[in-house]
Amino acid sequence: MIKTLYVCGHRNPDADSILSAVATAELCRLTGHAAVACRAGSVPADAAWVLKHFGFDFPQLLEDARLSLQEIQLSPARSCRAIDTIFDALQSMNDPDRPYLGVTDEEGRLLGMVTRNDLADIGMQDTALGIRLLQTARLEDIARTLSGTVAVTPEAPLHIDGRVSIVAWSDHSVSRYEVKDRIVIVGDSPEAQLKLVEQGAGLLVLVWTDRVDPAVRQAALEYGCPVVISGHGSMNTSRYLYFSVQIRHVMTPDPVTFRRTLFVQEAIREMRRHRYRAYPVVDDEMHLLGFLETDAALNFQERKMIRVDHNEDGQSVKNGSLARVQAVIDHHRVGGFLSREPVFYRCEILGSTCTIVARLCLEAGIPLRPAMAGLLLSGMICDTLGFRSPTTTETDRQLAEYLANQAGVDISWLEQEILSRGGSTDLVQDLESDLKQFDVSGHDVRIAQILTGDASRQELDALLDAMEDYVAASGTELLVTAVTVLPLGGSYLLAAGDLAWTLSDVTSSRMQLRLQEDLLSRKKQILPLVSEKLG
Repeated sequence: MIKTLYVCGHRNPDADSILSAVATAELCRLTGHAAVACRAGSVPADAAWVLKHFGFDFPQLLEDARLSLQEIQLSPARSCRAIDTIFDALQSMNDPDRPYLGVTDEEGRLLGMVTRNDLADIGMQDTALGIRLLQTARLEDIARTLSGTVAVTPEAPLHIDGRVSIVAWSDHSVSRYEVKDRIVIVGDSPEAQLKLVEQGAGLLVLVWTDRVDPAVRQAALEYGCPVVISGHGSMNTSRYLYFSVQIRHVMTPDPVTFRRTLFVQEAIREMRRHRYRAYPVVDDEMHLLGFLETDAALNFQERKMIRVDHNEDGQSVKNGSLARVQAVIDHHRVGGFLSREPVFYRCEILGSTCTIVARLCLEAGIPLRPAMAGLLLSGMICDTLGFRSPTTTETDRQLAEYLANQAGVDISWLEQEILSRGGSTDLVQDLESDLKQFDVSGHDVRIAQILTGDASRQELDALLDAMEDYVAASGTELLVTAVTVLPLGGSYLLAAGDLAWTLSDVTSSRMQLRLQEDLLSRKKQILPLVSEKLG
C-alpha cells in the first residue's frame, strides 16, 4: 500500500508552485506523514536560485499522476535458471502462495515462466510426453536429482530414448525385457546388471547398493552404458527420474510481461485480457524485477496527492484526476474541483500559496527554521512581484516581516536577487513556461504570463507569431499572454485564437502597443477581465 503523499503544484510551474510544494512536503514530514515534493514541469530560474541559496533539493519531476509498476510493491523476483531441473524448480516452489517461477538465463534475463500446474501436467499427461522429455536429460542432472552419483562414465555420449524400465534381478526376468537405449532401474545383482548392459541399456540406475562390480564396470565402459547409483529405492527413483529434465524444456516461453515503467491501470487492462495469476515485471534489458499478482493489482491504491497553488484538474499534473487528492492548498478560484472523498481544503485570498503554508506551520506550532522561513518568503516575493501585485494583502506584508526575521535576511536584498533572475530573456521560448488552462463560460482558455525587464515591438510580434502557432497546434479557442514589464509596472496583453476579437479593445496588436498600467495579476486582474469579455 502506498502511503507517501506526493505534493505537487500546477503544470508549467512558477516559483510559488515549486516552493510551496517543497515547503508543504516538509510540513507533512514534520507532522508525521511521509511526503515528497514534486513538480509538473521544469524549475524556473528564480525558484532554482532560491532552492540552491537556502539549501533545498529540487523537487522530483512527476510527469503522470498514475502509479507505475516500479513504484508499487511487487512480489519477489523468484526464479530458476533455464538449465535447472524440474526437481530444482519444485524445491523453489515450496511456498503454496507462490506456485510460479520466472525462468532466466545466466545474466538474469527472463526467458520464460513455469508454474506448479505446468509441472503437474507432466505427471498427468500420457507416457509419450515423459519419454520425449527424458530424451533431453543430462547424466549429471539425473544423478543429482536422484541424490546419487555417476559411478561409470563411458567416453561415448549418452544414448537414451526416454523410456524407463524397472527390472527384477532374476536371470529369467532380465532376459525377457527389451532394454536397448532405455533407462533401466535394477537392484544389486551383478549378474542382472551385466546382462542389461550387454543387451544395450542406455543408462543403468542401481538401487539398494553403493558399489559397482568390476565386471559390470568393465562391460559398461565397453558398451557405452553409464551407471548411476541412486540414493533412493526403486519406486522413488522411477518417480524422480522425470524431475531431472531441465526447465527450459517445460517452461512457457515468452510469457506476457510488463515493463517497470508501465502504469498500473494499463497493466490491469492487460491482465483482464489474459487472466493469469501473476505477471513478470522486467526492465528494458528483460531482467526480472518481480511479479505483479492479479489480486494485488486489483486492490492497489492510487497515488495520494496534495495539490498546491492550484485546484483544477486541467492545471494538475497529467492524469491528476486519477489520483486520490488528500488536500488542496491554494489561493486561486475554485474551478470545478471534484473529489471522491472528503479532503483538507485551504483556499485563502492571499498573495501566494507560500503565505498559506507559512500560516499552516504557525497554526500547527511548528517552529520555522531559517531556511524554511527564507524559502516561504521567497515564494511570497515571487508571486506578489515584490508585494506590488494587487493580490498582495496586509497579511502577506506582515507575515513577510516575520519570515524575514526568522530567516535573518533583508527583504529588499532578497527581492532584488530573486526578481533579477525571474525576468525572461526570450519571450517566445518562455511562452509555455507559465501557462495555465481555464474553462471560462464553456470555452477553452489558456493564459500565460511572462515577466521581463523589457519588451520591444519585434519581440512582441515574434511572440504573437508563436502564439498563433500554438493555437493552431492545440486547438485552444483563446490564448492570452500577459508580458509583464517589471520596470514599467504594467503588462502588454496579446491574444490569439478564434475568440481573440473579444479582447481587441485591451490587447496589443502588430500595429499598436498598449501597455496596461498596473496590470500585474493573472488571478485577480487578467482572468476576471477575460471572464467578463466572454461572459
